[in-house]
Amino acid sequence: MKVHIEQQCEKNKKNVFDKETGKFLKTVPIQVTYPYPYGYILDTLAEDGGNLDCYVITDKVLTMASVVECDTIGMVEWFEDGQEDHKILAVLRGEKYAMSEEVKHTITDFALHFFDNQPDKKYRLGNFYNADKAVELMKKSSTPPLNTTL
Repeated sequence: MKVHIEQQCEKNKKNVFDKETGKFLKTVPIQVTYPYPYGYILDTLAEDGGNLDCYVITDKVLTMASVVECDTIGMVEWFEDGQEDHKILAVLRGEKYAMSEEVKHTITDFALHFFDNQPDKKYRLGNFYNADKAVELMKKSSTPPLNTTL
């Protein structure tokens, strides 16, 4: 799968892109720093009307607006203002990382503080799942729908 990188690791700014064109729109400050490079999966449409979001679990520096090839390792349930906004967890193609307790803790800690500056925002982090559940969601969200395994 191809992931468009919106946020670099360890930056406390949220970059906003037009999901259809990939064009950079603006930067918004946030309270916490991104623990991993973050972006969206091309050719997907999620429940919230945007592309599926994705954390890329890597030690490598990935630059904003780059597109990288990734493999799925899992997903985390995320609900924002009552709407499903699940996050896919991936690694760069050829890298080997597991969805460890450390990764889960890091993402959970980030999620708990992401909306600190938006007290009216309603969100909830749910369960972590393995790659099979993530692939199910990706198949359901692909445009056009995928008929093969990822």
